[in-house]
Amino acid sequence: MDRPLIRLSKATGNVLGTKPVSIEPDELKRLLLDNKLGTLETCQRLGNGAYGTTYKMAVEEPDRPQLIVQLRFRGDVASMNALQDYIRARAPPELPVPRTFPAAVFDRSDGLQLQVTEFVPGTTADGICKHLALEDRVPIVRQMARAFAALWGLPISRVHGAIGDAVVFLPGQPGDDGPMSITVGPETQDGVGGPFDSVSSFLRGWILHRLEKLEAQNGIDEYKAMLLPSIRSFVHGKLDSRLPRGVDKIPVVLMHADLGLHNVVASEHYPYHFAPVIDWEFVSCLPFLCAVPRLIEPMFLEGLGDEKGALRVEEGIQSLREAFWDEMPAWKDIMASVEVQTFLEWYEFGLYMKANPCMKFDAPLEERMASCERNVSVVEGFLNK
Repeated sequence: MDRPLIRLSKATGNVLGTKPVSIEPDELKRLLLDNKLGTLETCQRLGNGAYGTTYKMAVEEPDRPQLIVQLRFRGDVASMNALQDYIRARAPPELPVPRTFPAAVFDRSDGLQLQVTEFVPGTTADGICKHLALEDRVPIVRQMARAFAALWGLPISRVHGAIGDAVVFLPGQPGDDGPMSITVGPETQDGVGGPFDSVSSFLRGWILHRLEKLEAQNGIDEYKAMLLPSIRSFVHGKLDSRLPRGVDKIPVVLMHADLGLHNVVASEHYPYHFAPVIDWEFVSCLPFLCAVPRLIEPMFLEGLGDEKGALRVEEGIQSLREAFWDEMPAWKDIMASVEVQTFLEWYEFGLYMKANPCMKFDAPLEERMASCERNVSVVEGFLNK
């Protein structure tokens, strides 16, 4: 199904019209020919992501790579390519990154840009895990740990700020006479702002931002009635005085915003060797612990559904967790510090502060509140400490 492009009036906010967002076959043919990438043989639409529509293209020339073309809904493709190429050139083999192919910018009426990368055959790791028992997922989890460690070990320049979106400065740009490097701009994926010069200042900005999001959220009236007054009281009255400073020791690293099993292509059979890690549209410089509740812990729960909570399953999840951190001992040592627990408590307070509405709008109160049970538990636990 096509994603719609919705045009709004700047003056009134009214909808001026909609049209489907897609790439026509003739446009793909011209893209290949104009950029000397081959002659289009077949084209297959693979699906829609949060920030782009993806196509796979096969070319007639046997010596040319097959390609992925993505119609990007946000961002500048030249900047994405520069950042992806920077990481690919410096990352160890444990973090495979697909090649990019610079393509002349098309004058599309919708203003969207096309990104071209190499297609590597395989199966996404989440699809593999769905068919594996927990104990059989260990090889994949260990490879994920090595990929995280490889990314976290890449160098970051601190000249322009510590925490925010990763920005590549190319040789010859104004103010940069040296080699290509990564610096930091405002954080845009979550909209926290910045850049921030310390982990504690980032935590402050994060919690203020999440409170704004909670206040604007509709469909969770009962949740807001229960917790919003207490959250406001803490944020407006105690946040600055209780903000932990010891967390400033926590390493800030490069972060792929969606480094999950669904964005890793792997071989279909044991030991499931990783091919590329894909979808690099958001790369940030963040405290490494931001990945724990958002990327790492969900990986251990992939495809479990209602099985979570059973003793056997919990033991299997713990085994995967241990296998992950055992694969990166230096980071495991950092995880044992008091500052880590403090950061996670504060970060998860912000993360779970904003609850999502129950999708069954006519559900009884008990069911609506059950959908945000985790939010209530984390927020109340933090406020009651």
